[in-house]
Amino acid sequence: MDGITGIQLDQSAIKALTRHETVQTAVQDTAERGRDFARSIAPVDTGRYRDSIEVREDGDEAEIVSGVDYADDLEYGTRHMEGQHIFGRTLDHLRSGYKA
Repeated sequence: MDGITGIQLDQSAIKALTRHETVQTAVQDTAERGRDFARSIAPVDTGRYRDSIEVREDGDEAEIVSGVDYADDLEYGTRHMEGQHIFGRTLDHLRSGYKA
């Protein structure tokens, strides 16, 4: 790559793009699909964990979260049980193009 010494990114243009309605809609849609998938694979005893999985928006971002205090135990496991990896599997699902 002779002659190329570096690339400068236009940060203001990138910021404007992330705020574009089309991008915001795609972010929200992806988060909602992830939430729905996570709920579909969540273990259900009382349904409290499954029902706690939600999308939280913060500016240009959206995240899928669970507010129950034992969500980490379900995700990563404990010395008494293996992790279920609900959010990890959800991320894999989203990365794979929504294949079941």
